[in-house]
Amino acid sequence: MKKIIVFGGGQVGSSVAKILSDDGNDITLVDYDKDVLTALKEKIDIKTIHGLASYPSVQKLADAENSDMVIAVTGSDEVNMAACHIAKSLFNVPKRIARLRANEYLRDEDNFDKLFFSISEVISPNILLTDYVKNILDHPGAFQAFEFASGLVQVLAATVLSDGPLSGKKLSEFKNHMPNVDVKVVAIYRQNKHIIPNGDTVILPDDDVFFLATEENMRFMSELRKSTEKPHNVMIAGGGRVGSALAKKLETIYNLKLIEKDKHTAKRASLELSSTVVLNNDIADESLLTNENISDVDYFCAVTNNDQMNILSAKLAKDMGAKKTIAIVNKSSYRNLVSKEIDIVVSPEDVTIGSLLASVRTSDIVNVHQLMAGDAEAMEIIVHGDSKTSKLVGKKISQLDLPSSIVIGALVRGDQVLLANDDLTIETDDHVIIFVLEKKEISRIEKMFQVSVGFF
Repeated sequence: MKKIIVFGGGQVGSSVAKILSDDGNDITLVDYDKDVLTALKEKIDIKTIHGLASYPSVQKLADAENSDMVIAVTGSDEVNMAACHIAKSLFNVPKRIARLRANEYLRDEDNFDKLFFSISEVISPNILLTDYVKNILDHPGAFQAFEFASGLVQVLAATVLSDGPLSGKKLSEFKNHMPNVDVKVVAIYRQNKHIIPNGDTVILPDDDVFFLATEENMRFMSELRKSTEKPHNVMIAGGGRVGSALAKKLETIYNLKLIEKDKHTAKRASLELSSTVVLNNDIADESLLTNENISDVDYFCAVTNNDQMNILSAKLAKDMGAKKTIAIVNKSSYRNLVSKEIDIVVSPEDVTIGSLLASVRTSDIVNVHQLMAGDAEAMEIIVHGDSKTSKLVGKKISQLDLPSSIVIGALVRGDQVLLANDDLTIETDDHVIIFVLEKKEISRIEKMFQVSVGFF
């Protein structure tokens, strides 16, 4: 059990506090808004402190001097930085994590030094969201795409179409259909409930299927969709922090247009970008979308900081002929309402929380990704110890006696990817790619990977 202080009770802070509390940690949450704390007390059984995160007196009240970690996710970058600095310099808190949103704190050319502010690790929603959206664009047909082991392992999630070649077929037929493709189905969601797949499982239309494979084997995606041609034309709605960062990452790959209503923001984006066409206009203007040939757009990405504008513009673009739409939506209530009207709804909260959890839980966890609106997790964990000190080393997967809701997808040994099977033996330093389909099993996973210290 760790003693952790969370600074900031917004969506990310409250969600992280709940997850870590459910994991069995001692959590204290600090926020300047009394109403936020009152609402939190009704949902989560944790200690709360009213006050500004960067005040030494508030941190003392939160017992920072006896804490293992602080997580600063207030709405202010500067408060987050100051909170980490106070936590280290006055209370010697061992680990300090700060969420920073401003690109000026993240660019190498600006020479920002996180250690100057005593920050152990920076979490950047802009970078995380940019990478998340780019992965989706790079894998047409997927509604979620992420990687493990520095890209050696890819995980893609796709919704099965009724006229797709695998619809209505057993998973055992998958191998017959593509004998030279090494792919593992790790989870299937049907009507938002998980199914543990086996060879007799029949894939049905509208199933959300999670696949694991190496990058070279990901060509199987075309088997699930009628058409998954590589996108060429991408339109980005919003030229703010996420929009400009996304455009910068994509403009050498796609024909790119960026629409931004604010004149000064549009001008700044045009100066930062090279080949992107920047348009100073309203993203919900039908005549603009018509004139810019919206029907030729492969992906329309709505990434402003306004949920309603993202939803409206994405729905409008879809109605006017855009092939695929992606919208960043913060409010969970909005996400549930529009999930069927917009092709891909991206939650900044889920993306950010995954990165935070990888930093918080144990040093052995390299990556964490949230699945299905945070109902499940995929993790990459390193195996330490030997056959005497580890519960895993030297054991076959079949000997681990795991519940069905814990699925081992693959082992990465050096640069070799081994798709999991019952006879595969786990070795020291293996990276285990593991899917936890019920959150209550997280603590079990952590204990399973702990190394015991013997005395002789």
